[in-house]
Amino acid sequence: MSLYPNPITSEMQRPDRKRFFTWSYVVPVLAAIVLLASCVMVSAKKYYWNDELFSYYMTSEPTFGRLLTAFHDKLNNTPFLYFLLGWIWDKLFGSAELSLRIFSSLGFCAALLVTWATLKRSYDQWAVNIGVLLIFCTSNIVLAQNAEARMYGLFILTLATGFRLYDHAYQKTRISTNVFWLNVCAHAAIAHTHLHGFFYSVAMLLCFIFTDRLRHLYRPKLYLSVIAGLATLVFYIPTFLVQADAGKPHTWLPAPDVKELFDIYNVTWPLFFSRSLAMGLAVIVVVYIIWNLRKPTIKLRLQEREIHLLLFALSFIAVPLAIWIISLTIKPIFYPRYMIPTALGWTVLITMGVARPTSSLPPTSTVVKRLGEPELLVSYLSMLAIAAFLGFLLYQPIGWGRHSARGERPGLYDMKAAELQPYVDLPRVLPFSTQMLERNFYSPERDKYFYILDWESALSKYSGVFPTQGFKHMQAFRRNFPERFGNNVLTNDEFLARYDRFLVLDEPNYLRKCQPVHFGWNTPDKWVNLECPQWVETRLLNNKKYKVTVISVPKEAWFTHLLVERQPEAPATALQ
Repeated sequence: MSLYPNPITSEMQRPDRKRFFTWSYVVPVLAAIVLLASCVMVSAKKYYWNDELFSYYMTSEPTFGRLLTAFHDKLNNTPFLYFLLGWIWDKLFGSAELSLRIFSSLGFCAALLVTWATLKRSYDQWAVNIGVLLIFCTSNIVLAQNAEARMYGLFILTLATGFRLYDHAYQKTRISTNVFWLNVCAHAAIAHTHLHGFFYSVAMLLCFIFTDRLRHLYRPKLYLSVIAGLATLVFYIPTFLVQADAGKPHTWLPAPDVKELFDIYNVTWPLFFSRSLAMGLAVIVVVYIIWNLRKPTIKLRLQEREIHLLLFALSFIAVPLAIWIISLTIKPIFYPRYMIPTALGWTVLITMGVARPTSSLPPTSTVVKRLGEPELLVSYLSMLAIAAFLGFLLYQPIGWGRHSARGERPGLYDMKAAELQPYVDLPRVLPFSTQMLERNFYSPERDKYFYILDWESALSKYSGVFPTQGFKHMQAFRRNFPERFGNNVLTNDEFLARYDRFLVLDEPNYLRKCQPVHFGWNTPDKWVNLECPQWVETRLLNNKKYKVTVISVPKEAWFTHLLVERQPEAPATALQ
Protein backbone atom coordinates (compact mmCIF):
# COMPACT_ATOMS: atom_id res chain seq x y z
CA MET A 1 0.00 0.00 0.00
CA SER A 2 1.37 3.44 -0.96
CA LEU A 3 2.28 5.83 1.78
CA TYR A 4 1.62 8.79 -0.52
CA PRO A 5 -2.10 9.40 -0.85
CA ASN A 6 -3.88 11.65 -3.30
CA PRO A 7 -4.00 15.14 -1.73
CA ILE A 8 -7.77 15.14 -1.80
CA THR A 9 -8.32 11.54 -0.79
CA SER A 10 -10.33 11.36 2.41
CA GLU A 11 -8.36 9.98 5.35
CA MET A 12 -11.56 8.28 6.43
CA GLN A 13 -11.29 5.88 3.49
CA ARG A 14 -7.96 4.42 4.60
CA PRO A 15 -7.44 1.22 6.59
CA ASP A 16 -7.64 1.36 10.35
CA ARG A 17 -10.38 3.96 9.97
CA LYS A 18 -11.68 3.89 13.54
CA ARG A 19 -8.27 4.26 15.13
CA PHE A 20 -7.22 7.04 12.76
CA PHE A 21 -10.52 8.83 13.28
CA THR A 22 -9.80 8.94 17.01
CA TRP A 23 -6.24 10.21 16.56
CA SER A 24 -7.17 12.83 13.99
CA TYR A 25 -9.66 14.60 16.23
CA VAL A 26 -7.09 15.29 18.95
CA VAL A 27 -5.87 18.58 17.44
CA PRO A 28 -9.28 20.23 16.78
CA VAL A 29 -10.55 19.17 20.20
CA LEU A 30 -7.45 20.70 21.81
CA ALA A 31 -8.06 23.86 19.78
CA ALA A 32 -11.62 24.07 21.11
CA ILE A 33 -10.32 23.59 24.66
CA VAL A 34 -7.75 26.40 24.34
CA LEU A 35 -10.40 28.75 22.90
CA LEU A 36 -12.57 28.09 25.94
CA ALA A 37 -9.57 28.57 28.23
CA SER A 38 -8.76 31.86 26.50
CA CYS A 39 -12.35 33.01 27.02
CA VAL A 40 -12.14 32.22 30.73
CA MET A 41 -8.80 34.03 31.10
CA VAL A 42 -9.96 37.16 29.28
CA SER A 43 -13.34 37.24 31.02
CA ALA A 44 -11.66 37.19 34.43
CA LYS A 45 -9.93 40.47 33.56
CA LYS A 46 -12.73 42.58 32.17
CA TYR A 47 -16.23 43.82 32.89
CA TYR A 48 -19.18 43.99 30.57
CA TRP A 49 -18.80 46.91 28.19
CA ASN A 50 -21.52 48.79 26.33
CA ASP A 51 -22.34 46.27 23.57
CA GLU A 52 -22.26 43.31 25.94
CA LEU A 53 -24.70 45.05 28.24
CA PHE A 54 -27.18 45.20 25.38
CA SER A 55 -26.89 41.39 25.23
CA TYR A 56 -27.17 41.09 29.00
CA TYR A 57 -30.35 43.12 29.37
CA MET A 58 -32.06 41.29 26.51
CA THR A 59 -31.13 37.76 27.54
CA SER A 60 -31.72 38.34 31.26
CA GLU A 61 -35.37 39.32 30.82
CA PRO A 62 -37.37 37.19 33.29
CA THR A 63 -40.11 36.20 30.82
CA PHE A 64 -40.26 35.45 27.14
CA GLY A 65 -42.94 38.09 26.67
CA ARG A 66 -40.69 40.81 28.09
CA LEU A 67 -37.86 39.60 25.84
CA LEU A 68 -40.10 40.03 22.80
CA THR A 69 -41.17 43.49 23.92
CA ALA A 70 -37.57 44.64 24.40
CA PHE A 71 -36.51 43.05 21.11
CA HIS A 72 -39.16 45.04 19.22
CA ASP A 73 -37.77 48.31 20.58
CA LYS A 74 -34.71 50.36 19.53
CA LEU A 75 -32.13 48.42 21.50
CA ASN A 76 -30.47 46.22 18.90
CA ASN A 77 -30.41 46.40 15.13
CA THR A 78 -29.99 42.64 15.08
CA PRO A 79 -32.29 39.66 14.31
CA PHE A 80 -33.74 37.45 17.01
CA LEU A 81 -31.97 34.07 17.04
CA TYR A 82 -29.03 35.02 19.26
CA PHE A 83 -31.28 36.64 21.86
CA LEU A 84 -33.66 33.67 21.87
CA LEU A 85 -30.86 31.13 22.39
CA GLY A 86 -29.07 33.47 24.80
CA TRP A 87 -32.29 33.86 26.82
CA ILE A 88 -32.56 30.06 27.11
CA TRP A 89 -28.86 29.85 28.05
CA ASP A 90 -29.35 32.56 30.66
CA LYS A 91 -32.17 30.62 32.30
CA LEU A 92 -29.95 27.53 32.50
CA PHE A 93 -26.58 29.04 33.43
CA GLY A 94 -27.17 32.60 34.60
CA SER A 95 -26.23 36.10 33.43
CA ALA A 96 -22.69 36.45 34.77
CA GLU A 97 -20.00 37.77 32.45
CA LEU A 98 -18.32 34.38 32.13
CA SER A 99 -21.62 32.60 31.44
CA LEU A 100 -22.66 34.71 28.45
CA ARG A 101 -19.11 34.83 27.12
CA ILE A 102 -18.78 31.04 27.32
CA PHE A 103 -21.98 30.85 25.27
CA SER A 104 -20.24 32.90 22.57
CA SER A 105 -16.99 30.93 22.85
CA LEU A 106 -18.83 27.63 22.42
CA GLY A 107 -20.10 28.97 19.11
CA PHE A 108 -16.52 29.52 17.93
CA CYS A 109 -15.48 26.08 19.20
CA ALA A 110 -18.36 24.38 17.40
CA ALA A 111 -17.61 26.36 14.21
CA LEU A 112 -13.99 25.22 14.40
CA LEU A 113 -14.99 21.57 14.73
CA VAL A 114 -17.63 21.72 11.98
CA THR A 115 -15.22 23.47 9.59
CA TRP A 116 -12.49 20.95 10.40
CA ALA A 117 -14.82 17.99 9.83
CA THR A 118 -16.01 19.46 6.52
CA LEU A 119 -12.52 20.06 5.14
CA LYS A 120 -11.44 16.64 6.38
CA ARG A 121 -13.67 15.10 3.73
CA SER A 122 -11.31 16.41 1.05
CA TYR A 123 -7.88 16.96 2.61
CA ASP A 124 -5.39 15.21 4.82
CA GLN A 125 -5.25 15.86 8.55
CA TRP A 126 -2.06 17.95 8.43
CA ALA A 127 -3.39 20.49 5.93
CA VAL A 128 -6.74 20.79 7.69
CA ASN A 129 -5.15 21.20 11.11
CA ILE A 130 -2.88 23.97 9.86
CA GLY A 131 -5.63 25.76 7.91
CA VAL A 132 -8.14 25.70 10.75
CA LEU A 133 -5.74 26.55 13.58
CA LEU A 134 -3.96 29.32 11.69
CA ILE A 135 -7.30 31.17 11.48
CA PHE A 136 -9.14 30.24 14.67
CA CYS A 137 -6.09 30.45 16.93
CA THR A 138 -4.26 33.51 15.56
CA SER A 139 -7.03 35.74 14.20
CA ASN A 140 -7.31 39.00 16.16
CA ILE A 141 -11.00 39.28 15.37
CA VAL A 142 -11.79 35.68 16.35
CA LEU A 143 -9.82 35.80 19.62
CA ALA A 144 -11.39 39.15 20.56
CA GLN A 145 -14.96 38.06 19.88
CA ASN A 146 -14.34 34.66 21.47
CA ALA A 147 -14.56 36.41 24.86
CA GLU A 148 -17.42 38.82 24.08
CA ALA A 149 -21.04 38.33 25.08
CA ARG A 150 -22.29 39.00 21.56
CA MET A 151 -23.70 37.04 18.64
CA TYR A 152 -20.52 36.49 16.60
CA GLY A 153 -19.78 32.98 17.84
CA LEU A 154 -23.28 31.89 16.82
CA PHE A 155 -22.93 33.83 13.56
CA ILE A 156 -19.81 32.00 12.41
CA LEU A 157 -21.28 28.67 13.59
CA THR A 158 -24.36 29.12 11.40
CA LEU A 159 -22.10 29.85 8.41
CA ALA A 160 -19.88 26.84 9.20
CA THR A 161 -23.03 24.69 9.23
CA GLY A 162 -24.06 26.21 5.91
CA PHE A 163 -20.57 25.39 4.58
CA ARG A 164 -20.93 21.76 5.61
CA LEU A 165 -24.29 21.51 3.84
CA TYR A 166 -22.77 23.25 0.82
CA ASP A 167 -20.01 20.63 0.66
CA HIS A 168 -22.55 17.84 1.17
CA ALA A 169 -24.73 19.13 -1.67
CA TYR A 170 -21.74 19.12 -4.00
CA GLN A 171 -21.36 15.37 -3.51
CA LYS A 172 -24.93 14.78 -4.74
CA THR A 173 -26.53 15.21 -8.13
CA ARG A 174 -30.04 15.35 -6.66
CA ILE A 175 -31.24 17.06 -3.50
CA SER A 176 -33.41 15.04 -1.14
CA THR A 177 -36.29 16.58 0.78
CA ASN A 178 -34.36 16.24 4.04
CA VAL A 179 -31.35 18.11 2.63
CA PHE A 180 -33.68 20.76 1.21
CA TRP A 181 -35.21 21.51 4.60
CA LEU A 182 -31.87 21.34 6.38
CA ASN A 183 -30.55 23.95 3.97
CA VAL A 184 -33.64 26.11 4.48
CA CYS A 185 -33.14 25.99 8.25
CA ALA A 186 -29.40 26.68 7.97
CA HIS A 187 -29.85 29.78 5.84
CA ALA A 188 -32.76 30.98 7.93
CA ALA A 189 -30.50 30.69 10.98
CA ILE A 190 -27.75 32.61 9.17
CA ALA A 191 -30.15 35.40 8.23
CA HIS A 192 -31.68 35.60 11.71
CA THR A 193 -28.35 35.78 13.54
CA HIS A 194 -26.84 38.83 11.85
CA LEU A 195 -28.00 41.07 9.03
CA HIS A 196 -24.72 40.58 7.17
CA GLY A 197 -25.53 36.88 7.01
CA PHE A 198 -27.65 37.77 3.97
CA PHE A 199 -24.52 38.55 1.96
CA TYR A 200 -22.82 35.27 2.87
CA SER A 201 -25.92 33.23 2.04
CA VAL A 202 -26.12 34.95 -1.34
CA ALA A 203 -22.44 34.13 -1.86
CA MET A 204 -23.18 30.44 -1.24
CA LEU A 205 -26.18 30.59 -3.57
CA LEU A 206 -23.98 31.96 -6.35
CA CYS A 207 -21.45 29.20 -5.66
CA PHE A 208 -24.21 26.57 -5.98
CA ILE A 209 -25.32 28.01 -9.32
CA PHE A 210 -21.81 28.42 -10.72
CA THR A 211 -20.52 24.97 -9.72
CA ASP A 212 -23.68 23.36 -11.10
CA ARG A 213 -23.12 25.18 -14.37
CA LEU A 214 -19.55 23.87 -14.54
CA ARG A 215 -20.85 20.34 -13.92
CA HIS A 216 -23.76 20.74 -16.37
CA LEU A 217 -26.28 20.35 -13.55
CA TYR A 218 -29.46 22.26 -12.84
CA ARG A 219 -30.84 21.87 -9.31
CA PRO A 220 -33.52 24.53 -8.72
CA LYS A 221 -34.57 22.78 -5.52
CA LEU A 222 -31.13 23.50 -4.06
CA TYR A 223 -31.21 27.17 -5.05
CA LEU A 224 -34.75 27.49 -3.73
CA SER A 225 -33.64 26.16 -0.33
CA VAL A 226 -31.28 29.14 0.11
CA ILE A 227 -33.85 31.62 -1.15
CA ALA A 228 -36.53 30.15 1.14
CA GLY A 229 -34.24 30.46 4.15
CA LEU A 230 -33.49 34.10 3.35
CA ALA A 231 -37.17 34.78 2.66
CA THR A 232 -37.96 34.19 6.34
CA LEU A 233 -36.46 37.65 6.94
CA VAL A 234 -39.83 39.04 5.86
CA PHE A 235 -41.10 38.26 9.37
CA TYR A 236 -38.33 40.43 10.81
CA ILE A 237 -39.03 43.49 8.65
CA PRO A 238 -41.53 45.23 11.00
CA THR A 239 -39.10 44.96 13.90
CA PHE A 240 -36.16 45.90 11.71
CA LEU A 241 -37.84 49.16 10.71
CA VAL A 242 -38.32 50.05 14.39
CA GLN A 243 -34.75 49.09 15.29
CA ALA A 244 -33.28 50.90 12.29
CA ASP A 245 -34.88 54.16 13.42
CA ALA A 246 -32.26 54.30 16.19
CA GLY A 247 -29.70 55.09 13.50
CA LYS A 248 -31.59 58.14 12.20
CA PRO A 249 -30.93 60.89 11.26
CA HIS A 250 -27.41 59.45 10.89
CA THR A 251 -25.49 56.34 11.81
CA TRP A 252 -22.28 56.23 13.84
CA LEU A 253 -20.60 54.14 11.12
CA PRO A 254 -18.62 56.27 8.66
CA ALA A 255 -18.08 55.54 5.00
CA PRO A 256 -14.93 53.38 4.90
CA ASP A 257 -11.75 54.38 3.13
CA VAL A 258 -9.28 52.20 1.24
CA LYS A 259 -7.21 51.47 4.33
CA GLU A 260 -10.21 49.81 5.98
CA LEU A 261 -10.51 47.52 2.98
CA PHE A 262 -6.79 46.68 3.17
CA ASP A 263 -7.24 45.93 6.88
CA ILE A 264 -9.94 43.38 6.11
CA TYR A 265 -7.61 41.69 3.63
CA ASN A 266 -4.79 41.47 6.16
CA VAL A 267 -2.59 43.88 4.22
CA THR A 268 -2.32 46.60 6.87
CA TRP A 269 -3.64 44.74 9.90
CA PRO A 270 -3.39 41.01 10.83
CA LEU A 271 -7.14 40.73 11.25
CA PHE A 272 -7.91 37.18 10.15
CA PHE A 273 -4.55 35.43 10.55
CA SER A 274 -0.93 35.98 11.54
CA ARG A 275 0.79 37.50 8.54
CA SER A 276 4.26 36.26 9.49
CA LEU A 277 3.09 32.68 9.89
CA ALA A 278 1.10 32.86 6.66
CA MET A 279 4.13 34.22 4.78
CA GLY A 280 6.29 31.41 6.16
CA LEU A 281 3.79 28.82 4.97
CA ALA A 282 3.57 30.51 1.58
CA VAL A 283 7.36 30.27 1.17
CA ILE A 284 7.30 26.55 2.06
CA VAL A 285 4.50 25.89 -0.43
CA VAL A 286 6.28 27.78 -3.23
CA VAL A 287 9.56 25.95 -2.58
CA TYR A 288 7.71 22.63 -2.57
CA ILE A 289 5.98 23.38 -5.86
CA ILE A 290 9.23 24.44 -7.55
CA TRP A 291 11.03 21.36 -6.20
CA ASN A 292 8.35 18.97 -7.47
CA LEU A 293 7.43 20.59 -10.77
CA ARG A 294 8.88 17.71 -12.81
CA LYS A 295 7.75 14.87 -10.62
CA PRO A 296 4.81 13.16 -12.35
CA THR A 297 3.69 11.42 -9.15
CA ILE A 298 2.95 14.72 -7.40
CA LYS A 299 -0.40 16.26 -8.34
CA LEU A 300 -0.09 20.01 -8.19
CA ARG A 301 -3.03 20.96 -10.37
CA LEU A 302 -6.42 21.79 -8.93
CA GLN A 303 -8.57 18.68 -8.73
CA GLU A 304 -12.17 18.70 -9.92
CA ARG A 305 -13.43 17.95 -6.42
CA GLU A 306 -11.71 21.11 -5.14
CA ILE A 307 -13.39 23.59 -7.46
CA HIS A 308 -16.43 24.12 -5.23
CA LEU A 309 -14.16 24.70 -2.22
CA LEU A 310 -12.09 27.27 -4.10
CA LEU A 311 -15.24 29.08 -5.21
CA PHE A 312 -16.54 29.08 -1.65
CA ALA A 313 -13.29 30.51 -0.32
CA LEU A 314 -13.05 33.23 -2.97
CA SER A 315 -16.71 34.23 -2.62
CA PHE A 316 -16.47 34.59 1.17
CA ILE A 317 -13.24 36.56 0.82
CA ALA A 318 -14.97 38.78 -1.77
CA VAL A 319 -17.98 39.58 0.47
CA PRO A 320 -16.15 42.40 2.35
CA LEU A 321 -15.33 44.03 -0.99
CA ALA A 322 -19.02 44.00 -1.93
CA ILE A 323 -19.97 45.45 1.46
CA TRP A 324 -17.26 48.10 1.10
CA ILE A 325 -18.73 49.19 -2.24
CA ILE A 326 -22.25 49.27 -0.76
CA SER A 327 -20.94 51.36 2.13
CA LEU A 328 -19.49 53.92 -0.26
CA THR A 329 -22.48 54.11 -2.59
CA ILE A 330 -25.61 53.41 -0.52
CA LYS A 331 -25.17 53.28 3.26
CA PRO A 332 -22.19 52.65 5.58
CA ILE A 333 -22.44 49.07 6.88
CA PHE A 334 -18.72 48.20 6.84
CA TYR A 335 -17.25 47.11 10.17
CA PRO A 336 -14.72 44.26 10.73
CA ARG A 337 -16.59 42.08 13.19
CA TYR A 338 -19.72 42.16 11.01
CA MET A 339 -17.71 40.21 8.42
CA ILE A 340 -16.23 37.60 10.74
CA PRO A 341 -17.52 34.66 8.58
CA THR A 342 -14.90 35.63 6.00
CA ALA A 343 -12.57 33.72 8.34
CA LEU A 344 -14.07 30.53 6.88
CA GLY A 345 -13.00 31.57 3.38
CA TRP A 346 -9.43 32.12 4.54
CA THR A 347 -9.49 28.75 6.34
CA VAL A 348 -10.45 26.93 3.16
CA LEU A 349 -7.93 28.81 1.01
CA ILE A 350 -5.03 28.20 3.40
CA THR A 351 -5.94 24.53 3.73
CA MET A 352 -5.92 24.16 -0.05
CA GLY A 353 -2.52 25.85 -0.28
CA VAL A 354 -0.95 23.66 2.39
CA ALA A 355 -2.51 20.42 1.14
CA ARG A 356 0.10 19.76 -1.56
CA PRO A 357 3.22 19.77 0.62
CA THR A 358 1.52 17.71 3.32
CA SER A 359 0.00 15.21 0.88
CA SER A 360 3.21 13.17 0.86
CA LEU A 361 3.02 12.56 4.59
CA PRO A 362 1.48 9.27 5.76
CA PRO A 363 -1.37 9.17 8.26
CA THR A 364 -0.51 9.16 11.95
CA SER A 365 -1.58 5.57 12.44
CA THR A 366 0.84 4.37 9.73
CA VAL A 367 3.80 6.15 11.31
CA VAL A 368 2.93 4.84 14.78
CA LYS A 369 2.86 1.28 13.43
CA ARG A 370 6.13 1.58 11.52
CA LEU A 371 8.33 3.68 13.76
CA GLY A 372 12.01 3.07 13.13
CA GLU A 373 11.77 2.20 9.44
CA PRO A 374 14.40 4.26 7.54
CA GLU A 375 12.09 5.14 4.65
CA LEU A 376 9.76 6.89 7.09
CA LEU A 377 12.46 9.02 8.73
CA VAL A 378 11.86 12.11 6.55
CA SER A 379 8.12 11.84 7.02
CA TYR A 380 8.56 11.37 10.74
CA LEU A 381 10.78 14.45 11.09
CA SER A 382 8.36 16.46 8.94
CA MET A 383 5.47 15.41 11.14
CA LEU A 384 7.41 16.41 14.26
CA ALA A 385 8.04 19.84 12.75
CA ILE A 386 4.35 20.22 11.90
CA ALA A 387 3.37 19.02 15.36
CA ALA A 388 5.62 21.67 16.90
CA PHE A 389 4.06 24.28 14.63
CA LEU A 390 0.57 23.16 15.63
CA GLY A 391 1.60 23.35 19.28
CA PHE A 392 2.72 26.93 18.70
CA LEU A 393 -0.65 27.73 17.12
CA LEU A 394 -2.50 26.09 20.01
CA TYR A 395 -0.65 28.34 22.44
CA GLN A 396 -1.76 31.56 20.73
CA PRO A 397 -5.23 31.77 22.38
CA ILE A 398 -3.60 31.14 25.76
CA GLY A 399 -1.06 33.88 25.08
CA TRP A 400 -3.92 36.17 24.07
CA GLY A 401 -5.64 35.48 27.38
CA ARG A 402 -2.45 35.94 29.41
CA HIS A 403 -1.58 39.28 27.83
CA SER A 404 -5.07 40.75 27.65
CA ALA A 405 -5.39 44.00 29.56
CA ARG A 406 -7.10 44.02 32.94
CA GLY A 407 -10.14 46.27 32.86
CA GLU A 408 -11.09 48.86 35.43
CA ARG A 409 -14.42 48.68 37.20
CA PRO A 410 -16.59 51.42 35.64
CA GLY A 411 -16.98 54.39 37.98
CA LEU A 412 -14.26 53.29 40.39
CA TYR A 413 -12.20 56.50 40.13
CA ASP A 414 -14.81 59.02 39.07
CA MET A 415 -14.72 60.83 42.43
CA LYS A 416 -11.27 59.92 43.73
CA ALA A 417 -9.59 63.35 43.31
CA ALA A 418 -9.20 65.32 46.55
CA GLU A 419 -10.90 68.41 45.10
CA LEU A 420 -14.03 66.34 44.47
CA GLN A 421 -14.53 65.15 48.03
CA PRO A 422 -16.87 68.02 49.04
CA TYR A 423 -19.16 67.02 46.15
CA VAL A 424 -19.32 63.22 46.43
CA ASP A 425 -22.96 63.26 47.52
CA LEU A 426 -24.17 65.35 44.57
CA PRO A 427 -26.02 63.89 41.57
CA ARG A 428 -23.73 63.26 38.59
CA VAL A 429 -24.87 63.86 35.04
CA LEU A 430 -23.05 61.60 32.59
CA PRO A 431 -23.89 62.74 29.03
CA PHE A 432 -22.29 59.69 27.39
CA SER A 433 -24.85 56.90 26.94
CA THR A 434 -22.17 54.18 26.64
CA GLN A 435 -20.41 55.08 29.90
CA MET A 436 -23.71 55.73 31.63
CA LEU A 437 -24.82 52.20 30.77
CA GLU A 438 -21.67 50.71 32.29
CA ARG A 439 -21.81 52.78 35.49
CA ASN A 440 -25.50 52.11 35.93
CA PHE A 441 -24.65 48.41 35.96
CA TYR A 442 -21.44 48.32 38.01
CA SER A 443 -21.07 51.36 40.21
CA PRO A 444 -22.07 50.94 43.88
CA GLU A 445 -23.24 54.55 43.55
CA ARG A 446 -25.33 53.90 40.47
CA ASP A 447 -28.25 55.92 41.86
CA LYS A 448 -26.14 59.09 41.67
CA TYR A 449 -25.57 58.87 37.91
CA PHE A 450 -28.05 60.44 35.51
CA TYR A 451 -28.45 60.54 31.75
CA ILE A 452 -30.40 63.49 30.33
CA LEU A 453 -32.79 62.92 27.45
CA ASP A 454 -32.48 66.11 25.45
CA TRP A 455 -33.14 65.74 21.73
CA GLU A 456 -32.11 69.28 20.84
CA SER A 457 -28.59 68.91 22.22
CA ALA A 458 -28.24 65.39 20.80
CA LEU A 459 -29.27 66.67 17.36
CA SER A 460 -26.75 69.50 17.36
CA LYS A 461 -24.43 69.34 14.36
CA TYR A 462 -21.52 69.64 16.76
CA SER A 463 -22.53 66.73 19.00
CA GLY A 464 -21.00 64.03 16.79
CA VAL A 465 -22.59 61.10 15.01
CA PHE A 466 -23.52 58.93 17.99
CA PRO A 467 -25.58 61.08 20.47
CA THR A 468 -28.86 60.76 18.57
CA GLN A 469 -28.51 56.97 18.61
CA GLY A 470 -27.49 57.06 22.29
CA PHE A 471 -30.58 59.18 23.03
CA LYS A 472 -32.90 56.60 21.43
CA HIS A 473 -31.10 53.72 23.13
CA MET A 474 -31.51 55.28 26.56
CA GLN A 475 -35.16 56.06 25.86
CA ALA A 476 -35.68 52.38 25.03
CA PHE A 477 -33.83 51.25 28.17
CA ARG A 478 -36.05 53.52 30.25
CA ARG A 479 -39.20 52.08 28.64
CA ASN A 480 -38.20 48.42 28.93
CA PHE A 481 -36.24 48.40 32.20
CA PRO A 482 -37.92 51.03 34.40
CA GLU A 483 -36.70 49.34 37.58
CA ARG A 484 -33.12 49.96 36.45
CA PHE A 485 -33.34 53.18 34.43
CA GLY A 486 -36.62 54.82 35.43
CA ASN A 487 -35.04 57.09 38.04
CA ASN A 488 -31.71 57.62 36.30
CA VAL A 489 -32.69 58.44 32.73
CA LEU A 490 -34.65 61.69 32.84
CA THR A 491 -35.72 64.39 30.43
CA ASN A 492 -34.05 67.77 30.68
CA ASP A 493 -37.10 69.33 32.36
CA GLU A 494 -37.51 66.44 34.80
CA PHE A 495 -33.92 66.59 35.96
CA LEU A 496 -33.61 70.39 36.27
CA ALA A 497 -36.88 70.56 38.16
CA ARG A 498 -35.59 68.00 40.65
CA TYR A 499 -32.00 69.18 41.27
CA ASP A 500 -30.59 72.66 41.87
CA ARG A 501 -26.97 71.59 42.41
CA PHE A 502 -25.16 68.77 40.62
CA LEU A 503 -22.01 67.66 38.83
CA VAL A 504 -21.52 67.05 35.12
CA LEU A 505 -18.84 64.54 34.09
CA ASP A 506 -17.92 65.88 30.67
CA GLU A 507 -15.11 65.60 28.14
CA PRO A 508 -11.62 66.81 29.11
CA ASN A 509 -12.19 69.72 26.72
CA TYR A 510 -15.85 70.08 27.55
CA LEU A 511 -16.36 72.95 25.07
CA ARG A 512 -15.05 70.92 22.14
CA LYS A 513 -17.25 70.61 19.06
CA CYS A 514 -17.20 67.50 16.90
CA GLN A 515 -16.70 67.83 13.17
CA PRO A 516 -20.02 67.14 11.41
CA VAL A 517 -18.41 64.93 8.73
CA HIS A 518 -15.87 62.16 9.15
CA PHE A 519 -14.51 59.48 6.84
CA GLY A 520 -12.99 56.13 7.72
CA TRP A 521 -13.54 54.21 10.97
CA ASN A 522 -9.83 53.60 11.54
CA THR A 523 -8.70 57.22 11.33
CA PRO A 524 -7.81 59.20 14.48
CA ASP A 525 -10.57 61.76 13.81
CA LYS A 526 -13.22 59.05 13.66
CA TRP A 527 -13.20 58.22 17.35
CA VAL A 528 -12.43 61.79 18.40
CA ASN A 529 -15.50 63.04 16.54
CA LEU A 530 -17.78 60.21 17.50
CA GLU A 531 -19.39 61.97 20.47
CA CYS A 532 -19.18 65.55 21.80
CA PRO A 533 -22.16 66.00 24.17
CA GLN A 534 -23.63 69.50 23.83
CA TRP A 535 -26.03 69.46 26.79
CA VAL A 536 -23.89 71.80 28.91
CA GLU A 537 -23.55 74.27 26.02
CA THR A 538 -27.20 74.04 25.00
CA ARG A 539 -28.93 74.14 28.39
CA LEU A 540 -26.55 75.60 30.97
CA LEU A 541 -23.81 77.90 29.70
CA ASN A 542 -26.19 80.34 28.07
CA ASN A 543 -28.77 80.07 30.81
CA LYS A 544 -28.60 82.87 33.38
CA LYS A 545 -30.28 80.65 35.93
CA TYR A 546 -27.16 78.49 36.29
CA LYS A 547 -23.57 78.95 37.31
CA VAL A 548 -21.05 76.48 35.86
CA THR A 549 -17.69 76.03 37.60
CA VAL A 550 -14.80 73.79 36.61
CA ILE A 551 -13.69 71.97 39.77
CA SER A 552 -11.53 69.13 38.39
CA VAL A 553 -9.61 68.45 35.19
CA PRO A 554 -8.48 64.97 34.14
CA LYS A 555 -5.66 63.39 36.11
CA GLU A 556 -6.40 59.83 37.13
CA ALA A 557 -9.98 60.06 35.89
CA TRP A 558 -10.87 60.84 32.28
CA PHE A 559 -13.57 63.44 32.95
CA THR A 560 -13.62 67.15 33.55
CA HIS A 561 -15.97 67.71 36.50
CA LEU A 562 -18.28 70.70 36.31
CA LEU A 563 -20.22 72.00 39.28
CA VAL A 564 -23.61 73.37 38.26
CA GLU A 565 -25.61 75.54 40.68
CA ARG A 566 -28.96 77.19 40.19
CA GLN A 567 -28.76 80.90 40.98
CA PRO A 568 -31.43 82.35 43.28
CA GLU A 569 -31.89 85.55 41.27
CA ALA A 570 -30.47 84.42 37.92
CA PRO A 571 -27.19 86.40 37.86
CA ALA A 572 -24.93 86.35 34.82
CA THR A 573 -23.32 83.00 34.14
CA ALA A 574 -19.91 82.66 35.71
CA LEU A 575 -17.43 80.37 34.03
CA GLN A 576 -14.11 79.72 35.69
